[in-house]
Amino acid sequence: MRRLVVILICVFLFIIDNTLLPFFDLKGVYPSALFIFIVFYSLNTDYTEAIKVGVLAGFLQDLYLCQAVGINPLLNMFICLAAVIIGENIFREKALIPVLSLFALSVIKGVLLFIILYLIGLKTDFQDTLYIALYNMVLAILLYKPIFKLLQKPFMKKEWKF
Repeated sequence: MRRLVVILICVFLFIIDNTLLPFFDLKGVYPSALFIFIVFYSLNTDYTEAIKVGVLAGFLQDLYLCQAVGINPLLNMFICLAAVIIGENIFREKALIPVLSLFALSVIKGVLLFIILYLIGLKTDFQDTLYIALYNMVLAILLYKPIFKLLQKPFMKKEWKF
């Protein structure tokens, strides 16, 4: 049940990212609700689930950014693994550290994406990285509590199997 819910949320947020959020752009950039969700989900889960959700979200993002297929799943996987490590050492009930972590991870993903795209010959604007990270942080302030409450529901908890 949990996996189906996560997949449906990722697909829904992918659609929102590419249809609704571009109407709220500032300086040509807009946040990614899908990226925010996968980081917050990874803060509250284990390594294998973080890898799965990161790769799934990356493939969805590659559907939209088809210039360099495979980069988003790889970067999202690393970002989600970093989020798991951060999530092991914080109080998840408070929103400050998760939101600041999202900002830092968003900057890291933007820098890595810029470097990889530059190395393969695709030009992007480096300034957009900071604007996207700031915009993600603002949206994350609004989304953290609802996502955290969703992840505390009994059907979203990982069951122990012996």
